[in-house]
Amino acid sequence: MANDRGHLPKADASSLTDELAARRQVWFDKAYEDDNLFLTLAREPEVLRMFLDWTGFIYTDRSTLDPAMVELCRIRLAHRNQCVH
Repeated sequence: MANDRGHLPKADASSLTDELAARRQVWFDKAYEDDNLFLTLAREPEVLRMFLDWTGFIYTDRSTLDPAMVELCRIRLAHRNQCVH
């Protein structure tokens, strides 16, 4: 992840707890091959847990949000932030 001041620091993957290492593997299996966001948030493990819990809620049947609306929100946010991905 980059901003105008350079790259945000990431956690060292080898220093993750067993729980976070397992969740990182799920991240690779179900979400992304790139772990920049995961390791950046892992610098503050509680922030990472909150983020993963929130995404787990949004992208499962526990949420009553329409999946198409969630995707439209993602696209709009990416566009507004000039995301290259």
